[in-house]
Formats: sequence, C-alpha cells, structure tokens
Amino acid sequence: MKLTRMYLGEDGTSQFEDIEINLREFDVGAFSRRLRPDFISFRISEPGLVNDWHNAEAKTMIVVIQGSVQTEVSSGDTRRFDPGDICYAEDTEGPGHLTTDLEGPRLSMMVFLPDDFDVHRWARSFDD
Repeated sequence: MKLTRMYLGEDGTSQFEDIEINLREFDVGAFSRRLRPDFISFRISEPGLVNDWHNAEAKTMIVVIQGSVQTEVSSGDTRRFDPGDICYAEDTEGPGHLTTDLEGPRLSMMVFLPDDFDVHRWARSFDD
C-alpha cells in the first residue's frame, strides 16, 4: 500500500513523494501501524470545484472514498487521486497546492494528525 506525500521541498516548492506503507499480516488481513489522529472529518465536494492555491491547515491524510480529484504542486507536477488513494498533505507553509475535483461528488475522509507526526516513521516496519 502506498500514499502520496505533499510537502515543502528544500528549494521552496511544494512537491510529491511516494511512500510505501509497510503492513503486518494477521489472520484477518494486513494492517498498517495505528494512527493517533487529532480528529477526523468527512468532506463532499462537487465536480468542477477548483480550490485555488492553498496550504494544508494541518498535517492531513486525505482518503478518497468516491469521485476523483487532481492536485497540482508548485513544482509543476500533477497527480490524480481516485477511490482508495491516500494523499498526505503536510505542505502547511510555502506555495501550497491547487486541487480540482474531476468526478463526483467527491467524498473524502480527512484524518488530521498532530504537528509532531512523522509519516516516514509511521510507514516503516513495526519494529521501532
């Protein structure tokens, strides 16, 4: 399983990074490490909605449940997120990103994480 991280790069542009999430197998399926969110909310938005350049209000995992969205970062790269995709936004400063709802309505689950959340540590093995 993977997620796409949006972050502020050392060059001052917002960028994407693909991160593989390590899973542990159990009798009932494979699980990631547990998250301890500050809170969770759900969002519905209509196709064609453009959310102009903005920053994430907090470190947030966005899980697309229904619909599709395209996100552009200031480095010029774009990604499309469809149902089941996870985007982790931690670009709380800098130029931010632009989102355009493509198909929908788009239903997303927003998982807001603490300021000290380290996505790389969370995604690694269960051994640390």
